Amino acid sequence: MDFSLSHEMGPRWVMWLAALIVLGAFAAGLSNSVVFYELLPKDTNAEILVFYQPTCPHCIAEIPTIRKLISAGYSVSAFNVFEYPDLARKYGVSETPTIVIPKTGEKLVGEQDYESIVAALAGRLPWEAESKGSACGIGGSTTCSPT
Repeated sequence: MDFSLSHEMGPRWVMWLAALIVLGAFAAGLSNSVVFYELLPKDTNAEILVFYQPTCPHCIAEIPTIRKLISAGYSVSAFNVFEYPDLARKYGVSETPTIVIPKTGEKLVGEQDYESIVAALAGRLPWEAESKGSACGIGGSTTCSPT
């Protein structure tokens, strides 16, 4: 296969290169998010339990908030719903991301902000925050949509 920049290959060659760059960037971002969650402990006694799917864009978007919680000193554990289905079932997880606060019994579905999670930790969660953000279904459903 000739990869020279001939006149005949012109725009096609550039489109293929652009597609490869975009695909590589997506794969790198997805890989980094999976590594982030995988590096978190798997401790069911943590203050905050995060249930995620590796390919869920809303789980990826939640990473900065999770980092902020860890920086503030909260103990956070993360569980891939496909690797821990019994634990996900125990907490009634049907969408990701889902954040469970075992101490207060709060369950937050969808992307959450830092303040809502801290309020849930204190048992002062406004009812509307429980289904605040966007989430991806699990259990055979791969649909991601706003909740």
